[in-house]
Amino acid sequence: MLFIGIGLYACQNTNKNQTQVTTDKDTVVVVKTDSTETILPKEVQYTLALSSNALQIVNQNTGSTKEIGFTMNLNKTVETIEKVLKSKPIININYECGAGPLKMAAWDNGLTLLFKQKKNEWIFVGWTANKAKDPKMKLNTMAGIGIGSTRKEMESAYVIKVDKTSLGYEFSTKGDGFFGIFDGADENAEISNLWSGLSCNFR
Repeated sequence: MLFIGIGLYACQNTNKNQTQVTTDKDTVVVVKTDSTETILPKEVQYTLALSSNALQIVNQNTGSTKEIGFTMNLNKTVETIEKVLKSKPIININYECGAGPLKMAAWDNGLTLLFKQKKNEWIFVGWTANKAKDPKMKLNTMAGIGIGSTRKEMESAYVIKVDKTSLGYEFSTKGDGFFGIFDGADENAEISNLWSGLSCNFR
């Protein structure tokens, strides 16, 4: 079970020079010496990265990553992503997908997770990335590729194959498990859709 903890630094120093500063949201400890003042951070910051057949949680303090792989159940997956993004998704079921009914959890940053029912559980089987409501919320792969990246940028990071289909200029990566659509044919065409795993595209 993947657990995202909020790292707190506890300080048990009884020195009179130690003071505690409280703000509206956070509490930090300020350790004072004769000439210096050190503020210890309250929490570790995490971000989310798109990954082939998974999602990655990146510890911004250390750069280490943890993977949310396909086959995790819906409750654990959504709970984990909620903690990273600090927001809740809208969840509904699409009954018209070619793979059968898929439960979808969608966030404002353009991320949608897809879950397929197996026995009595909904299992994480795919993700899609679309344009975020706020550009600052945009998600990328670890190579910096996301919605709005150009074909030239994509080809500098991955080996891809592009075909003209009913969806548009559809691409796939060789061996990396990424799929998507460019909004045009030239090197400046931008990625309008990106996905990995099971999808619900209508051709």
